[in-house]
Order: sequence, then C-alpha cells, then structure tokens
Amino acid sequence: MRYPTDRGRFAFPLLLAILVYFAGCTGVPSTTQSSSTTQSSACSGCQFVYATTNSGPLLDFPITSTGGLGAPTSIAGPAGSTGLITLSPSGAAQQLDLYVSDPQNRAIRVYTISSVDGRLLPASVGPFPLGSGNGTPGEMVLIGAVLYVANSAGSITAFNVNGDGSLTSVAGSPFAAGGGLSHLAVTPSSTVPNTTFLYAANTADPRGSISAFNVTPSGRLLPVPGSPFATRSGAGPEGFYSSGQYLYVALQNANAVAAFTIGNDGSLTALPGSPYPAGGGTFSLNGANGFLFATNNLAGTISSYRIDPSSGILTPIGVSLPSGSVASGDTLYANGNLFVPDASSLTIEGFETDPNTGEVRLLPGSPFPASAGPLALALVVFPVVDSTGGN
Repeated sequence: MRYPTDRGRFAFPLLLAILVYFAGCTGVPSTTQSSSTTQSSACSGCQFVYATTNSGPLLDFPITSTGGLGAPTSIAGPAGSTGLITLSPSGAAQQLDLYVSDPQNRAIRVYTISSVDGRLLPASVGPFPLGSGNGTPGEMVLIGAVLYVANSAGSITAFNVNGDGSLTSVAGSPFAAGGGLSHLAVTPSSTVPNTTFLYAANTADPRGSISAFNVTPSGRLLPVPGSPFATRSGAGPEGFYSSGQYLYVALQNANAVAAFTIGNDGSLTALPGSPYPAGGGTFSLNGANGFLFATNNLAGTISSYRIDPSSGILTPIGVSLPSGSVASGDTLYANGNLFVPDASSLTIEGFETDPNTGEVRLLPGSPFPASAGPLALALVVFPVVDSTGGN
C-alpha cells in the first residue's frame, strides 16, 4: 500500500515515510505502511530497515550515516511473507512491535523491536489466525486501532489492535473484495472531514479492478457506490500510491500506471491519458516531492514521473536501469532514497532521488548484501534524544 508516504504503511504505503510518535501516549496505535518512530530511546536517531525473506529469516538492517544499509542481523520468521507493518499498541509506552504475515500458517505473527539496538524478539502475544476459509495473508495497513490484512481468498480481514498488542476480529470481518487481492491503500478524504477510504487491488480480476471502501468508526468496511472500479482488461493491478486527491495503481500486465481522481464518496474517475506507460511488469509505486516512482519488476527499471499538483496528470521524466536487478517485493522510500528488494541476488538495491528533478541514481555502496532473499521492507526511525534529558 502506498499511503501519502510512500506497499505501504499507508499504501500506502509509502511508499513515503510518515513517522509514528508515541511519547508514553495512551491513545490508539499510529503508524504508516512502512515507517515508525518512538518518542525516546537509548538508540538516539537510529534508523533500521526490516525485511521478510523467501526462506524465513527476518532481517534487520541499520541505515548508515551515508544513507546505505549496513550488515543485517536476523531472527527466525515466516517464509514467503509479503506483509509487515510496525505500530505502537494502545497504552504501551516505549513499545514498538512488528507485525508479520505468515502465509504457511495463515496467521499474523508479532515481534517486539528493541529500543536499544532495533533488534527483534518474538512478542508474548500471537500468532493470530485469519480464520477458516480466509486464505493466506499478504499486505497489511493500519487505520486508527484497526489492522487490515489482504488475503488470497479475495477478501480483507480486519483486526482490532488491543493494548497488549493482541488482535481480535472486527465485527463483520472478513470483507469481500476481488480475486487475487494483493495490495491495499488507505487515504483520508481531501474533501470530506473525518472520512477515510481503503482501496484493494484485485490482481486476478479480468477487469483489473480496484475495490473501494468507506471505513466506518467501528472499523467495518462499506463498499463505495460503483465499486469495484475497472482499470484495463487483464491489467493485473498491484501497488498503490495516494497523494490525497489522486490515486495511482501499478498495472503489472499492462506495463503502465493508472491514475484516478478520488471523489467525495471515494469513487474513482480515470484521469485524462490514464493509464500512463511504464516498464515491463510495473509492480510497486512510491512518491515524494511531487514525483512518482514506478518499479518495473520484469524490466529491472524504475520509471519516474512528475505529478501535476492541480490535475494529478503524470509527465514522464525518465527511466533508470538498476544494474539488471529484478524486484521481488515492493520498493521502500526512506530519507529520499528508494530501496528495492532482489531475492534472486540476495541483495537490496539502493537509489537516491533528486528532490528537484525526480531523477533516480544508484546509491553509493549499492547493492547491499542480505543473508536471505528479501521480499517486503519496512522502515523504523528512532528520534534524536537530547543528552540533557529533554527530547
């Protein structure tokens, strides 16, 4: 998912790093698709990238002073996971957890993130099963205190996040979406106060459709009138990026990016010229500084676009060639850089983006070695702690 951050954490992911602050707060969890922040920590100013892998280990990469990735540590985790998300459970001061989808056991697992060195430990709660007939879990997003999980059965499972980090099912869950559901996106309405929409990419739907929902205060999902909305026949929609008024979705089989205006009721209307050409196997989207970046898995490239702020229309900038790397999961945006997991080479490719031109260049030191094939990525940022005792 790409939220006006950046697969993710609001599809929003992302893709796109919105920081999470929880200074001993007692409110509901706050988070993004792929990034989080604690209020105080012994690890002052530290940043980490977490990765699921095709073989099971969860990897923890420190971000270096040059913006690259250091050598990872690892802990046993679920193999083939395509969903991970960080959040602070309600009322849990100084606690940050990592939630990871477990496709083999059709469940969600929880890990605690150390505030000292960022390392992972299995949490005292979980795992939490999706329930009979709900398929296998994939990408996850969070809205308030509710965690939404895309599952292979073509529906969305919703959990309330409790104060101890445990999960309980939302009434009415799961909520029907479409075939081959892969990615989720969350965006607050830019025109209607206190209104949030959730979008689901129905990859296997012959119409290449997107399911749209209005999120109720209780966490239930109500279909938006006219949902699902078609993109292009057989297009295979995947990753999202939302800039608030506009929603963009990668079309893997059409090698393109579809663009929509988001209506007051959450309905989608295609922008003029949509879909816009990209590269082979367009899979993941991220955006920042008025630019959109599309990762093309089959071509091993990144397409860059300028977003017109008044119309949402995309203007192509150029295409970068990531040394032939083939993305195995969604691209993470962090500190002006893009990180692309490549399971085939056991590396994460890094790119820096020009905030003025939108150009993409290889990050010094890239590719960064991983000890297993990386899939999904998430960012955690700890704040700088004032040595005098303040924050």
